[in-house]
Amino acid sequence: MRRRLVPTLLAAVTVLVAGCGGGLSTGGPVEQGLVVGSGDPPDIRVFFPGPLPGANQESIVAGFVRAGAASDAAYDNARAFLTTAVSDDWNPDGTIVLLADDVPPSATLLDPATVRITAEAAGTVDANGRHTAAAPGTTVTATFGVSTVGGEWRISTLPKGFGRWIASTEVTRLVQPYAVHYVSTSRRALVPDVRWFPSDKLATRLARAQLVPVPDHLAGAATTAVPAGARLLGDAVSVEGGIATVNLISSRLGAGEANRQNLWAQFVRTLSQDTAVTRVALSVNGVPVDLDGLDGTAGSLTEVRFRETPPAALANPVVRRGDEVVVFDPAGLGQQEPRQPAGSRTYPAVKQSYRHLALSPDGTELAGVDPGGDGISRWKGTNQYEVPLDGVDVGNPSYDTRGFLWMGAVGEGGDGTRLWVVATGANPADPTAAAAQPVQADWLKGRRVLESRLSPGGDLVAVVSTLANGSDLRVDLAGVMRAGGSLPQRLAPPLRIGSSLQRATGLAWLDDRTLVTLGVLRGAPQQPTVIGIGGDVRALTPAPGGVAISSTGGERDLWVVTNKGRLLGRAGSQWVDSGPATDLAVAAG
Repeated sequence: MRRRLVPTLLAAVTVLVAGCGGGLSTGGPVEQGLVVGSGDPPDIRVFFPGPLPGANQESIVAGFVRAGAASDAAYDNARAFLTTAVSDDWNPDGTIVLLADDVPPSATLLDPATVRITAEAAGTVDANGRHTAAAPGTTVTATFGVSTVGGEWRISTLPKGFGRWIASTEVTRLVQPYAVHYVSTSRRALVPDVRWFPSDKLATRLARAQLVPVPDHLAGAATTAVPAGARLLGDAVSVEGGIATVNLISSRLGAGEANRQNLWAQFVRTLSQDTAVTRVALSVNGVPVDLDGLDGTAGSLTEVRFRETPPAALANPVVRRGDEVVVFDPAGLGQQEPRQPAGSRTYPAVKQSYRHLALSPDGTELAGVDPGGDGISRWKGTNQYEVPLDGVDVGNPSYDTRGFLWMGAVGEGGDGTRLWVVATGANPADPTAAAAQPVQADWLKGRRVLESRLSPGGDLVAVVSTLANGSDLRVDLAGVMRAGGSLPQRLAPPLRIGSSLQRATGLAWLDDRTLVTLGVLRGAPQQPTVIGIGGDVRALTPAPGGVAISSTGGERDLWVVTNKGRLLGRAGSQWVDSGPATDLAVAAG
């Protein structure tokens, strides 16, 4: 028997307004407030009723799934649908399925003791907070065992690792992306690693995540000042009066003022994402972590003397119209015949046969793929230089903010090299100094790199690649290991992001946590698509005929070059014609 979950279940929600000292739920006792570590209570608290007498098997499973959407980890009513043994074993923070819509899952009674539920999924969040986007139309199922307890049906078997299923309209209320921070090994800065966490007990969840060692995809590019094996006293962080108290239990703390600054910086930046936290108090084994000039608590990196490397000043973008390359003013949105700003830098003409222009951070040089796709050229001043490159089948070039030009190419030497860099500070006329150097990334062997884009700080690289025949598109994120903090030498193991994309054209960073591409999702046309480094994917309004995409300042300042030689600028959720263009190159973009 197959049926949709009864609509009356949706109407059984009880909403309690904070400040009333609690309230009564139709399915449970008086609720007290948040437990230690959860921060200030939200304005609205949501609960769902427990099992009704005489409920059938499908209603019991349906009620359990719906009750898992309660706020503030108030899962007593959800546990009431379970047998005692299963209730003790259930971990609400196991695998969380994010549903594609707000339609309740459908339930099928397979036999008197077995119920299966089915729904369309937008993605999953595993127990470690890793988000994986699902392709549109992906169906998920879960099978539950049920038995009678005192004459009433209860769930006696859960699917392995089952946490919760959350409707799309409830995702922002119950689970959100947050960054855990590590310390760059090549500059003075923090490197984010985005995870998804339930919003209850957020300070505690963030602190626990900060104790985890550097993830594989950041290995060598970032480090942590948190001592190995450290844990939280009482496994919790208390938040009182806006102060989050973190007391680490550890056998040792790394020596030196700089190490203590790093430790403070990681916890201050990570915990301050909880809106209930304004300052952090940090201790190890009950002893405050002292810093010169710090009086007990900190609320900013400045207070802990962690001065991040300032972002590089970037040149104005350039647009190519035919062979002409001119400075582009993003303020000219909607001007169909824009002019080069007065007093702007001049650039040499670059024939359209040289594809995918890239612009250096300081605007002093351009790069593009040679006709035929088996080489890269650079333009510095009025001179053109061919890059010595031991590779063919070249991908789109890009500059980082550290003085290197990146490109994908299939190495001709048989070593499997797929990624290369050129030191732009070297004399481009010197065939040895200006030659492309290989970047080791064994996981790219057998693949073709279409695009590689460095994060704003240059600690991470996002790589779009396929197999040689164009199949198996992947977008991967990896830390960059640099010799002496400068020359890129190898990449860390990859973290796959944007897994639901079937095709991707172009790539650009919007900030240190998000990218954009012209993506194709199953059953949908190509459209600008935002990819979070935490794994989420979000499609924007289609830009007809798009062949390249760039950003001059985040998601609000997107630009698309079309196959008709026009530049489309984003105005709200729409696209407006902003003049002729065969290329738009954003400095280190």
